[in-house]
Amino acid sequence: MQVMKHVINYTMSATVFTALNLLKSRHKTYSSNTFKSLLVCTGLLGFSGSLHAEEIPRYTVEVIVFENHALRGWTEEHWPDEIELPITEDSTSLFTTGKYPLFIENANTSLGTVAQKISRHYGILFHQAWSQSAIDTKNAPTVLIENAQEGGTQIVGTIKLYKTRFAHVEVDLEFERAIPTKILEEFAQNQQLALEELPSHWRFNLKEARKIKEGELHYIDHPLFGVLVQVHKND
Repeated sequence: MQVMKHVINYTMSATVFTALNLLKSRHKTYSSNTFKSLLVCTGLLGFSGSLHAEEIPRYTVEVIVFENHALRGWTEEHWPDEIELPITEDSTSLFTTGKYPLFIENANTSLGTVAQKISRHYGILFHQAWSQSAIDTKNAPTVLIENAQEGGTQIVGTIKLYKTRFAHVEVDLEFERAIPTKILEEFAQNQQLALEELPSHWRFNLKEARKIKEGELHYIDHPLFGVLVQVHKND
């Protein structure tokens, strides 16, 4: 392990030395992108705040996820028993701060009053804010969204923020919620299942992409759930 550390340190030092020599060369002119590219190869770019800030904009993202307690949403439409699950394998956790590729940092929530009003009639499942880099490609990395409400509705999924000409947000969430006792028979009939075939919980998904304007509160609707998203570009 110690040998490997020395090898890595030597490689990184050699790369920086080579880049500096290239930039100082009298015979050829190299742009600063040459230096940045070499740093990317060793992962050093993530530790250079000035280089990172110049190329990739930073946004603060705030998300509120809530559930609707009204029972009619359970039987307004037929709910598939198999859903497309969100891909969370390479997502960055909100607890993984300051690391490549999104360099997530904790942020203060600003929608507390909105969340308080929502909580009078709905159940808040998730409310957090964070700052992150906004990669300029639709294939940007995703942020892992999950809650830990024991015995309550479970959420797992992703939120993706990327910036091309405009900022875009993609939401992909899976919900697992207990079927209310009061509507067991009606729900079974709606799903064309025998009552004894019903599981104790049902899974739902909410998947949507939006072009999002800075500072606007965007609402993503679902008969049983809702998502509010707001983004602000950092100074």
